[in-house]
Order: sequence, then C-alpha cells, then structure tokens
Amino acid sequence: MPGEAEAHYDIVLPWDCLVADNRRFMGGRGHVLTARYRNGKKLAETLAVAQIKEPRPRHPEGGVRMRLSFFMPDKRRRDPNNLLKLIADALEGVAYADDKQITDLCWKNAGLDREHPRVEISFEADDG
Repeated sequence: MPGEAEAHYDIVLPWDCLVADNRRFMGGRGHVLTARYRNGKKLAETLAVAQIKEPRPRHPEGGVRMRLSFFMPDKRRRDPNNLLKLIADALEGVAYADDKQITDLCWKNAGLDREHPRVEISFEADDG
C-alpha cells in the first residue's frame, strides 16, 4: 500500500562518519557533545536520508529490528558498541521516529575491508 513502510530495507554508512567519541565536556553552556561526534552524526543522517525513500521515518511507530555488520578499516582493536549511539541517534526521524523503538538489536564484526570500511544496516518491523 502506498505510504506504508517497507517490511525490510538496508542502508550502508561509510566508516568515515562513525565516531565513538561522544564524551561530554563542560562548557559555558553546560554539557555538550563533541564537535567530532556532532559532525559524524550529521553526515550519517545525511547519507541515510539519501538511501531511505519517503515517507520518513520509515517506521513512525511500533518496534524495529536492527542488524548491523561492521567491516573494519584495519586490524586495530575496536568496540562497535561505542559506535551504536551515533548510529541510533543519526537514524532518528529517518528510519524510525525515536531510537526507543529499537526492540531487537544485533551487531557483528564482519571482518576487514581496507578499501571500503563501512557498516551495513538492515531494518525490519518488529510486530511481535
């Protein structure tokens, strides 16, 4: 039916937009996210908008299952858990209305890809 969310869709975000650094610093305005984090989030959101067709958010209500496959740029030890907040925040209003809708989340280290490091993300409605 037109206007309804697709049952399943995928997007890809390049490694360059992923930032684990979301530490907050005290400033004259109180706690703020780092500029690096804010820039990475904005880039991830822009790239997601380019890949997710209207209507947005794709899941305005209800649960969402999210699967992530991280293709690392090198063999350095990394923890994808530290990247999940940026991804979940960047996709608010694009893939779902609020990241509280994520009811099932699974990520895996999919290996090394020096030429095209990225995260591949797949979504589907969680009706259960």
